[in-house]
This record gives sequence, C-alpha cells and structure tokens, in this order.
Amino acid sequence: MFAYIEIINNQSKSEFSYVNFEIKDNLLSIKPLKGILPADKIKIPLDQITDINSDDYYGWDKIEFIFNHQKYIFLYSGYGEYDYLKEHLISAIMA
Repeated sequence: MFAYIEIINNQSKSEFSYVNFEIKDNLLSIKPLKGILPADKIKIPLDQITDINSDDYYGWDKIEFIFNHQKYIFLYSGYGEYDYLKEHLISAIMA
C-alpha cells in the first residue's frame, strides 16, 4: 500500500517520505520511495507498537503510533487502499 509518513524522534526532529508498506507475519514493513528518509526498509514488530490513534487530517485519514521512542504518522487519502492500514494494523495488534 502507499502512504505519506512522518517520523518524529524524541528530540522533535522530523523525517518524512512517501512509502510503500505491508503488514505480514506480525511485522509492518515500510519502504521509503521519495523524501528524506533513508532508502532502507523499516521493519516494525506489531507487538512493539504503542499509543495508536486514528483521526482525520484535512480530509485525509491519519494513523499515528509510537515505536522505539519515535512517533510514526501515516497520512493517506483512502483511495485504493481504503482503511487497509487501520483495519490490518489495529486488528493485528488487538489479536
């Protein structure tokens, strides 16, 4: 799936990128496409995600969570992947 992501560390430094992501085998894999994030794939074990919040941001869907002392914010229009992240991420963590 495709989304815009912003990652904010505990010193309020922000990095952002367009990304492809998938949820498989209790792992969220994030592959940056274009932006200032390094091109390396980010792998996040779902059981280490905390403080999940879902909201709207100027008509876009927004999901944010904490992993490894960093805040991850996903923004996506819902076009094509409507609610994929919300449904899969939240259901996998609640399981």
